[in-house]
Amino acid sequence: MSAGLLLLATTLLGCGTDKNSAAPFDSMPIKVGFKGYRPGMSDLPRNSPFTGFEPHVALKVLQEALGRDYTSVTVTTADWQDALGDGRINHNKVDLVIADISEQDGLKGKYDLAGPYLQTPLGVMLKTTDKTVITKAEDLRPLSVCVQEKTTAYATMQLNGGTPPLPEPDLDTCKDRLNDGTVQAIVADYVVLQGIAVNSGTGTQHDYQVPRNVHIGKSQQLMMVLPKGHQKACEMLRKAISDYLQDIDWAASLKQYLHLDEFTDKEIIDIFRPVTTSVGDRCSA
Repeated sequence: MSAGLLLLATTLLGCGTDKNSAAPFDSMPIKVGFKGYRPGMSDLPRNSPFTGFEPHVALKVLQEALGRDYTSVTVTTADWQDALGDGRINHNKVDLVIADISEQDGLKGKYDLAGPYLQTPLGVMLKTTDKTVITKAEDLRPLSVCVQEKTTAYATMQLNGGTPPLPEPDLDTCKDRLNDGTVQAIVADYVVLQGIAVNSGTGTQHDYQVPRNVHIGKSQQLMMVLPKGHQKACEMLRKAISDYLQDIDWAASLKQYLHLDEFTDKEIIDIFRPVTTSVGDRCSA
């Protein structure tokens, strides 16, 4: 009997410490961080819920595929890491961030990365009135270019040669510089710039243009980000994302939110649909 009780106690203790038996997410409903003010990708209109491609992906993956309820919290490029920590600085603690975050080696040691749910090259945004012809990265060398600091765009432009890029803390500041003429172009993720451009101006008269075929650098893989040690949740998300990428709704919604009317369905898939794999260091506990 003593041996049996000891075996039972050992089994119960083992269950309590088994990472695979733990709840996949820290809270229910899941708190999801989105960036606001990135029309097309993720926007927060006044007195309305988040809208855009990334909130749509969250709906399809979390609620429809996994059956999980979630709430939305605003994060920024500067504070999303704090939000995935204790969230004390900005009072915005979250369980998951879906906010145009590219896969980087430096993130894999700190976070679990689920996805990718989208891939995007870098693009260029100019004023609509600017007739400068840009077909490749080298065409940007004589121009003053604004980039968001601590991003892939900044690193890429630093290596591009020519006029050094002007880093700013956010794309809104870059837009201000583009508007007042202190820079001639902005370089950032193509999908982000496309969303900004097609939602600018009035009606079909847009303030900005994103040259359709100017794709700079290696495509960035956009990932859902969780705190480290959430392997079970990460794998659940990875599988649900992989399934959703094969759904016709994925391409249709991307085309809808970003107004990719000039792109064929094949081009959208070839340029923007990633291959989701179960790479071990993306979802490692």
